[in-house]
Amino acid sequence: MTVFIILAIATLAGLFFRQSLLRFKASFALPEVEGEKPWFSLSAYFRWLWKRTKAIVSPSFFGKTWKVWNGWAEAHYPGWVKWVFLAFAAAFIYLSASGLFFAVFIRRGLFGYPLLAHVMSGGLFAVGLAAVLIARARAYRFDQRESVVFESFACPIFKNLSIEFVRKVLFWVIASLGFVQIMTALCSMLPIFTFNTQVGLLMIHRWSALGLTLAAVLFFDLTLLERPKPPGA
Repeated sequence: MTVFIILAIATLAGLFFRQSLLRFKASFALPEVEGEKPWFSLSAYFRWLWKRTKAIVSPSFFGKTWKVWNGWAEAHYPGWVKWVFLAFAAAFIYLSASGLFFAVFIRRGLFGYPLLAHVMSGGLFAVGLAAVLIARARAYRFDQRESVVFESFACPIFKNLSIEFVRKVLFWVIASLGFVQIMTALCSMLPIFTFNTQVGLLMIHRWSALGLTLAAVLFFDLTLLERPKPPGA
């Protein structure tokens, strides 16, 4: 359990730092010294992060965020399907927030009304995931173009992966881990498993939830958030 708490905090913080650092570097033309790669200033990064944080907490930010989110949902999930997707997204946000919060900060784990809401949101998540796969699975199928080498903004280590390819991989990771979440939750409700098996199912549920959250955050960053442009671009 302690290992999960440490890795959950470390991976979430690490992903946030990595993605924010990429945006920081893309937003500012950092100086170069004798042809070397741009250096990184920690103080400049924190000043930039503070300005971004103040912009996020402003009242206008939430209206702009909803406009972008709603516009993307309407473009990819037309008609009433948009509301199915929004309900799926809302259920996922609550499941991720409540599950990880109680797993990391509350030794007892989920209980009471938060647990009841978690179970109810799980049913909505399962239905929504099925609807999303039916509506959008074709758009994320792999084709021959994925074999072409692209320089990736998302994965600088793997230079042969394009952003579009990474986005497709993340979509299917989310779908796969979502299925694991649903199956472990359903199996844990059956009276046919022993206590040790139930504990094992709970740990699988928690680890897959962490992986699902990380994949969803990265997918959201690559899909919905606008790519920053350096000054003068």
